[in-house]
Amino acid sequence: MFTSQAVKTLPDLSLDVSESTDWEVSLLRTIEYHADITAVTTDPVSGLLAIGTAYGNVHIYGSPGVESRLQVTNPTGLRVKFLQFAASIFKLLCIDEHDRLHVWDCGSPGRPKLQRISAFGQPVNAMVTSPSHSHVFVALADGEVKTYDLLCLRISPYSIPNQWKLYEKKSLASTMSLADTAVSDTIIDMVIHPRDLNLLFVLYEGGVLVSDLKEQNTVRAFELILPPGAPGGSGFHSKDILIPRRPQATALAIHPSGHILAVGYADGTIGFWALEDEEKPLSLRTLDSSGDEDLSAVDSTKLDEVLSSPQDHPVEPPREPIFKLAWSGFPNSSDPRGGDTVLTVLGGMTIDSTPGLTAVLFPPLQPPAPPVTTSPQPAGVAPPLHPQTRAAMRRSLIVQDVYTYGTMGPVQDFLLFPRSTPHFAGHYDPSAILIISDSELPEARTSQAFEFPPPTFMSPQISPANPDAGAPDAQVGESVDPEDTLSKELALTMQSMSMVDEPRLARLPPSLWGVLGEHLAKVDKHAYETLVRDKLSSIDGEVPFPLKGGIAWSEDPEGVMKYIKYQPRRILVTYLRDLSIQFLDASPQLLLSAGLDNPLESSFPSPLPRLTIELAPILIDYTLGLSLTNATSTAWYGAQLSKERIEAIYFAPQSLECVAVMRSGAVILYRLDVPADEGPVRQQALHDEELVYLAHIPPRRGLRYSPAFAIKPHKERGLVSACSLSDAAFEGFLAVGYTSGSLLIVDLRGPRIILRHAPSTHTSSGFLHKHTEVEPFLSLTWACCGMSSDPAVRLRLFCSTVSGATSIYALNYEPPSTWTILQSPATVEGPARPIPGGCFVLDAKTGMKCRADRYGLATALQKVDMAEEARKFIWVMAGGKGVRCTLNINGERIAKAEWGNKVGTIQHVEVVEKADSCALVAFTSLGNVLVYTLPHLELVHTMHLSALGSSDPPSTDDTGDFVTHTAFPGPPGSSIRPLLSTELHTLFAQRRTGPYTLPLVDLAHGRGTVPPQPQPVSLGPPSVIGSVLGYIGSFAAASAGDQIDKLLAGPDRPVPPPSKPAPRPTSIGNSGAASSTGSQPSISAATAGMTSGVADLYNRLGNALAERGEMLGDLQQSMDSLEQGSKNMVERVSISLGTIRARTS
Repeated sequence: MFTSQAVKTLPDLSLDVSESTDWEVSLLRTIEYHADITAVTTDPVSGLLAIGTAYGNVHIYGSPGVESRLQVTNPTGLRVKFLQFAASIFKLLCIDEHDRLHVWDCGSPGRPKLQRISAFGQPVNAMVTSPSHSHVFVALADGEVKTYDLLCLRISPYSIPNQWKLYEKKSLASTMSLADTAVSDTIIDMVIHPRDLNLLFVLYEGGVLVSDLKEQNTVRAFELILPPGAPGGSGFHSKDILIPRRPQATALAIHPSGHILAVGYADGTIGFWALEDEEKPLSLRTLDSSGDEDLSAVDSTKLDEVLSSPQDHPVEPPREPIFKLAWSGFPNSSDPRGGDTVLTVLGGMTIDSTPGLTAVLFPPLQPPAPPVTTSPQPAGVAPPLHPQTRAAMRRSLIVQDVYTYGTMGPVQDFLLFPRSTPHFAGHYDPSAILIISDSELPEARTSQAFEFPPPTFMSPQISPANPDAGAPDAQVGESVDPEDTLSKELALTMQSMSMVDEPRLARLPPSLWGVLGEHLAKVDKHAYETLVRDKLSSIDGEVPFPLKGGIAWSEDPEGVMKYIKYQPRRILVTYLRDLSIQFLDASPQLLLSAGLDNPLESSFPSPLPRLTIELAPILIDYTLGLSLTNATSTAWYGAQLSKERIEAIYFAPQSLECVAVMRSGAVILYRLDVPADEGPVRQQALHDEELVYLAHIPPRRGLRYSPAFAIKPHKERGLVSACSLSDAAFEGFLAVGYTSGSLLIVDLRGPRIILRHAPSTHTSSGFLHKHTEVEPFLSLTWACCGMSSDPAVRLRLFCSTVSGATSIYALNYEPPSTWTILQSPATVEGPARPIPGGCFVLDAKTGMKCRADRYGLATALQKVDMAEEARKFIWVMAGGKGVRCTLNINGERIAKAEWGNKVGTIQHVEVVEKADSCALVAFTSLGNVLVYTLPHLELVHTMHLSALGSSDPPSTDDTGDFVTHTAFPGPPGSSIRPLLSTELHTLFAQRRTGPYTLPLVDLAHGRGTVPPQPQPVSLGPPSVIGSVLGYIGSFAAASAGDQIDKLLAGPDRPVPPPSKPAPRPTSIGNSGAASSTGSQPSISAATAGMTSGVADLYNRLGNALAERGEMLGDLQQSMDSLEQGSKNMVERVSISLGTIRARTS
C-alpha cells in the first residue's frame, strides 16, 4: 500500500514517550469502601472509630488524615466477630472467627502494635470491658465466663462457671412444666452494672443472672415464665397459650440509674425488671403496646373471646426477635437518678413492617420515698420492693414517644456515639447513631448515620445545646434569677419552634459510602477553586459525623514532596446506592505535610459535601414522568424507587455540569451555583415533549448543584446506550443514544432538541460492513475539528454503532443565537464494536485533543481563513479488535493495529499526554496495559497490573493517572455490586509514590482522660437514707476499678508495665531548642530515666517469668507431640518390615 506525502510528513507525536523506560506503572493509594462490615466500635475519650470486616481487616479512623489499617493474622482473612476499645488503657480488642483474642496497643505513636493473640479453646459468644478497669470478660460457648488481663496479657485465674446450669438444678422442683424445652444455658451477652463494677449481668437464653464478683455467687435471677393465658409476643392465637411458656432471652440493657433492666425476647417482647424484684417483671410489652399494657398478665375476658370465636379476631403477624438494646441517659436533670431516657431497639417489628431501627422515649425514673415500715428485716436480705415504688417504676416505663429510623434494608447492627464519657456501656448522651443494614447482595452491608436522639424527643430542657442543664449528680436548691429564667424560657421557646421533626443526617466519611461507580476527572486551577469553595459551610438537614482523635503527618525522606504542588488537581465523582452523587477531592496537594509541625489538614481523598447531588427527591415525584411506571401516587411510586439505579455519570471539567443516566432511561442534567432568584419558581412546559423542566426544584439549602432539566424515558426509544456532554457551559450540547438506534441532540441553552434521529428498518452496506440503521450507538464523542470533505473547523458529533459505522453530525451557528444541524451526516467506517470513550480527534501538529470545550467552541465560531484550512487533524478510533488512525477524519488512513487474542478484552483506551508528547494506552481485562505511538500505532511497551477485582473499565485522565476498582463478590448476574476499594494508579511513577503512602499517626494525640466511675444512686429521692445504700440492699461501697483488677487477676499477678504515657513524637526544631535550654532539665531527665530503668528492669523480669511459663507449656506440648510422632513412626516401620518379610517369604 502506498503512503502519501501528507502522511509521511506527519510528525511523531510520541517522541518523548516511545521508550519503555519512560513508563512505570505503580499503585499509589488504595481507597477503602467498607461494604463488608461485621463489627464497629468507638472510643468516646479519643473520638476514634474502628471497623472490622469480613476479610479480617480492622480500620481505625479519626481526625482528618488519621487512618490506620490492621489485619488479623495467622492466618489472614479471618472474619472479625467482635471489636471493642478498652478505654482505661487505650487498647483495641478483636475476636476473629477462630475465636482468638487480638490485643493492639493504640497508645504509642505510629501504627498500633499487636501485643498478643490468645485462644480460649472454645467459641466466644460475647465480650465486655469497663472503662474503669483493665480486664475483659469473655463468654464461651459452654456457658463459662473467662477473664483476661489486658495489662499482663494473659488469661486471669478468675472465672465464672455456667451459672444457669446451677440455677436450673436448684429450680428442678418447679411445679410448672414449660413448653419451651430448648437449651437455655448458652450465653448471649454480658453487661457490667453501670454504677457498680462488682455486679455482672450475664444473659443466657433462659434469662438473666446477676453475679456478685466478690462473693462469687448469683444474687439475682430474672427468668420470664408466662402463665397460662398470658399472650406474650405471640398473641392469644398461640397454640401454647394455655400452658406455661418461657420465651428465649435475646438482648439486654440496663437503665442508666442501674435499677431497671430491659430484656429482649425471641417473641419480639421486651421485659422490664426491677433490679430489686426478680419475681415478676414490671412490664412486658412490644413496640406496639399502648399505655401500661402488660403482656405477661392474663386478660381472661379477651382470652375467652378469642378462644370462643377466633375468626372474629385477626391473627397478629409474627414479630422479629429483639436482637439488640441500648439504654441511653442524658444530662437533662438535676436529680441524680437522671431524667428522660431513650431505649434503642433493634428488632421487635412485625415481619411485614418497613425495615428500620426504633427509638423509644421514657420519662424520668424518680419514684417518691416509700412509706416507712416498722417490720424488722433480716440482716443481709434486701427489703422487698414497696408497691408504691413499683407503681412509680411502672409509670416511668410508659412510652412518651416512638421514632423509627428508616433504613435501606434489614438492620444488622447499630452504634451510638457518646459525646464524651465511655461509661454506661458507651450509650450515655449520644449525639449520633450509625446504622448497619443489609443490601441486595448477601453479606453486603450499607451504612447510614443520623443525629441522636430524634429532635421530637429533645424537649428544650434536655437539649445538649443547653449548657446549663444539670448533670445526673448536680446539686439542687441553688437560687435562680427571675430575669434569667424568663430569658431562658424565651430562648427555649424559640428553639422548640425552630426544631424539625426528622433527625438530620450525619455526614458519613467516604469509607462508609455505598459506592457503585466512579469517574476520575482532571480539573484546572480555576475549576478546582470553584469546586472546593466554602466546602465546610453548613448544609440544611445535615450534621457532622462525630469523628475525631489523633493526628497524622507525612515524612519526606526522598525529598519529593516539593513536586506535589506541580501535579494537576483531580476530582473523583462517585455515584451511590442511595441515588446520590458525591464528589471527592483527590488532588495530590492534600498530601502536603512537613512532619509533625505541619500535620495533614484533610483526609485523602477529601469529601466535598456541598457538591452532593440528590436524585431521589426528583425521581420520587411521579408527576415529572421520569419513570416508566404508571404511577398514581407518590407512595406507590416510592416503593418502585428502590429498583432505580444510577447507571453512569458524565462530568464536564470546565463547565462543571454533571449528567446522570438512570436505569429507567431518564437522563438528568445538573448545574453548579445557579442563583436562587434566577428563573421561575414554578414548573414550565418545554417546547419538546421529551424534555421536562426541573430548574424550579431547589436543592437543600447549602447544596450547590441544582437540577436543570431531564430527558424522559420512553419505551420505544429504549434504554440509554451512549451519552456525551460537551464542555462549554451554557453554550453546551448533550447527545444521547438509545438501544433502539434513536439519537437526541439537545441544545442546553433552551433547552431544546435540535436533532431527533429515528431509526429506519432498511439496511445499507459499506465497503467493509453490512449493517442496519437500527443498530444502537455505542460511542458518542464531541470534537471541534475539520474534515477532508469539509476543512472548516466545526463543532461535530461522532456517533459509532456496533458495526463500526460512524455518522458525523456538524453543527452550524446562525446569528444571533441559533444552532442547527448541517445537512445529512457524513459517514465513515470505523472499527467494529467501538469502545465507549475510545474516539479521539488530535491536532496533527501538536497532538492536543480537539475538545468541544470553551476554547474549541470559540475556534469553531471564528471565520475560516487560509491558515485554518491548512490545519490537519487525526482521528483515532478504537474497537474491540483493533485501532485505526485516519487523517482529517474521512481522509487517508495513517495506521492500523490489531490488539491480538492473548492480551484479553480491551476495556478502555486513553490518549495520555506527557512532556509535549502523547501516546495511546489500552487497558485490557487481564490487567495488561498496552502503549502505542501516535499516529503510527507502533506497540512500544506492555505493562501489567495486578488482577482487577471488577469487570468495570478503569477511569483515566490524560496525565496517566487512573483508578481501578474491587467490587464486592456477588453471584453471577447481580444487578448491583458495591465497591470494596478503589485503587489509584499512575503510569509515570517516578518521584510520585512516596507522598501517597499512608501517613504516620499518633492515635493518642489530644486524647482526654477517662471520667471517674459513676457512683450508685438510690431508687428513692436523694434526701432519703437509701441514697447511701448500694444495689440489691448491700451496704458495701461500690468497688473501684483497681479492686476489681486485683480480684480478677489473683494474688500471683505479674507486675504490669507502668501506666505512664508513651513519649510523643517531637519535631527536629523542638528537640533542638530543648537541648539548649540548660542543664537542669537534662539532670531531671537523667534521674527520671534511671528511676524508670529500675522499674522497667523489674517489669521485664516479671514479664519474662510469665513468658517462661508459657514457653515451658508450649515446650511440653511440643515434646508430647514429638513423642507421639515417634511412636507412630515406629509403628509404621514395624508394619513395613512385616509386609516386606511376608512378601519375601
